Amino acid sequence: MSDVCLILEGTYPFVAGGVSTWIHQLVKAMPDIRFSVVHISPYPNPRREYKYRLPSNVVSIQDLYLHEPMPRGRPSSGAARRQGLERLAAVHEALFDGKLDAFAEALPYFRDPAAALSFHDLFVSEDSWKTLTRFYAARGEEVSFLDFFWTWRSIYLPLIKTLQCPLPPARLYHTVSTGYAGVLAAVARLTQDAGMLLTEHGVYTHERLLEISQSTWIYSPHRERFRVQRELSFFKRFWLGFFDLMGRLTYRNADRILTLYEGNRVKQIMAGAPPERTSIIPNGIDLIHYREIQRKPQGDAKTVAFIGRVVPIKDVKTFLHAARIVLGKRPGTEFLILGPTDEEPEYTQECRELAAVLSLEHAVRFVGKVDLKEWYSKIDLVVLTSLSEAQPYAILEANAVGIPVVASNVGACRELLEGRTEDDKTIGPSGLLTSVSDPDSTADAVLRLLREPGLWNAMGEAGRARTARFYDQDDLISRYLNLYEQMMR
Repeated sequence: MSDVCLILEGTYPFVAGGVSTWIHQLVKAMPDIRFSVVHISPYPNPRREYKYRLPSNVVSIQDLYLHEPMPRGRPSSGAARRQGLERLAAVHEALFDGKLDAFAEALPYFRDPAAALSFHDLFVSEDSWKTLTRFYAARGEEVSFLDFFWTWRSIYLPLIKTLQCPLPPARLYHTVSTGYAGVLAAVARLTQDAGMLLTEHGVYTHERLLEISQSTWIYSPHRERFRVQRELSFFKRFWLGFFDLMGRLTYRNADRILTLYEGNRVKQIMAGAPPERTSIIPNGIDLIHYREIQRKPQGDAKTVAFIGRVVPIKDVKTFLHAARIVLGKRPGTEFLILGPTDEEPEYTQECRELAAVLSLEHAVRFVGKVDLKEWYSKIDLVVLTSLSEAQPYAILEANAVGIPVVASNVGACRELLEGRTEDDKTIGPSGLLTSVSDPDSTADAVLRLLREPGLWNAMGEAGRARTARFYDQDDLISRYLNLYEQMMR
């Protein structure tokens, strides 16, 4: 048995990024705590690689593949199947009516060997077909049944795989999102003699709202393409309702709910988290390592770095457009893109093509994933143009070295650059905020800091002071250790 089971969706240890880095730091900093990991991903990937060297206190890793085919299993007897499906249909309606305690009533039909329904029972049998057509008649008649059928399967097959997933025994289950990971943690809370802790860096439900609202992969009826939409299509509302339900189930069952900053805590409460269970523990960094990095001396500042994954939510294209504007007014400026390029290859290629269209081939370098500690001494300014963020490590790290930051005004960026509390704000700003998807304001902020060495130095020193005072990793890790010790059963 492990002390803490981490339930992780698409992150550590196979995907690099801010959340994964935080998990790795947490595990490494607690050598006396035994961790197990349940890693959730869409499909098996024989080419996947560990992005982090696992500490010795990680005792096991278990995979849950959401879209891997399910075994059909043996059909239940007709009476048992009908009774089970009728009960599940009633639970389903109760959950979508906000009666979240009904969730526990559904679990025996997925986990109890004496009562569990098979894939055949749930998706192939005549009784399941009748259940689905009743649901369609009640909720879905504005769309074709064929589209409804495939959307239903796309939503509920991964959910049922999650509900059936075996759990490694642990004294505490810690999930780092709602969604499928949160639902599995809620299952653990209800079926194991263990506590449940939720930490959200970004609020999963809010992020899915942004993603689904802008998506092209969710089908909309053909007629909708020819008129302005005042509301989301049926299928987008269907998906959003599903993710909202998973979020509420996670919040309902978590003993404690943590996030990184006040804005996220408010979003959690609006999404269903009980306020009395919520609290804030921000990210921290190992200050000793960053204090040792020599900041570039003041002089002809000209090296600007985007730090982050090359994916749409980081909005690298806005950075490239801003680079074009800066070069028009300050020739010779160099731009680095430091971060993994393999997560969404199509988007990376789009960014490379945009750089070529903007004639940036000789000014912009796509460097890829690097050890950032080796690069901060070469950088004058860090830029983040994200559409959504939680509490980006890039800001903490750059500020700890003494490098000012230009960042879009999302997530905790304002708190990190201008201060969270009144005491924090007296330190002064350590960077400049810009509007989202705004190359002009990004370029203006970059040019201002490159042209004003006094401002550049003052903001760099403010960043050093703020990280030292409020974001020391050792202090913040000890808060988690205390919480673990309180919650482990």
